[in-house]
Amino acid sequence: MQVLEFLEQLFLTWALYSCIGWIWETGLSIVVRHRFVDRGVLIGPLCPIYGFGALLVLFLLNDVTNPIALFLSSGVVACTLEYISSYVIEKLHHVRLWDYTNKPFNINGRVYLNGFIAFGAGATLVKLFVQPWFMGVVRQWAPLAVHVVSAVIAVLLMVDVALTAAYSWSFDTKLKRISEDVNALHAEQVANLDEKVVTASERFEERRRTVLDSHVSHTLNWQQRRLMQAFPAMRSVRDNTIIDQLRESMEGLRSGRRANSTRHDDADAIAAGTHADKPAE
Repeated sequence: MQVLEFLEQLFLTWALYSCIGWIWETGLSIVVRHRFVDRGVLIGPLCPIYGFGALLVLFLLNDVTNPIALFLSSGVVACTLEYISSYVIEKLHHVRLWDYTNKPFNINGRVYLNGFIAFGAGATLVKLFVQPWFMGVVRQWAPLAVHVVSAVIAVLLMVDVALTAAYSWSFDTKLKRISEDVNALHAEQVANLDEKVVTASERFEERRRTVLDSHVSHTLNWQQRRLMQAFPAMRSVRDNTIIDQLRESMEGLRSGRRANSTRHDDADAIAAGTHADKPAE
């Protein structure tokens, strides 16, 4: 029973700081971008990396009580986790969810100074104040309440992870396909250099937008579109510009600037041809 109690407290701690991380990321996005954008990788209000970061700090720095030492050590732990997470995601999925290349004092665009300061300060507050209070609250709950709350959150989390994995699967493959379609248009434009430059450029741009609109509407699912909006610095390591082009198309479709029946008929025709030629994923 003591082992179960420990695991439940561990899980609730992870859930708490994952939720706080989501609130922090989403709130910061509202301030910077002036609109609500769900900043979580999962569908629910959780940023798992914050939960794991908090657990690492609480366990690795359990005996550290000096605020300055705790601040510096927490910053190192958090940035190490962020760096490793960025590297693993890039190697597995060929995308970078965040990129701090243009930020001062960054390391390979994966971590930078402001993050070190923010995570160090946040983890210090968590270790010295928030966690003792939270454990005091949880220990006052009846054992049955702890079991029920932990079980409900665990079930919701498993469903969320399953749905997120299902919707996010093959994202890299789809980006590669879209990039190939756009590059094919580039190749066709080069092959038709005998046309007037202005006419060829206008024709290429119109067809490029049509192809991108088609893929946004028919190839990408809602979770993949949401992730591109949630992580504005996301980019594919295969094609550095393709995600930005897709975002531009999404904004155009949302605002209706390019909504005309002819283009959408062309987009539907291209989508139909794409789905007919290539197996569904």
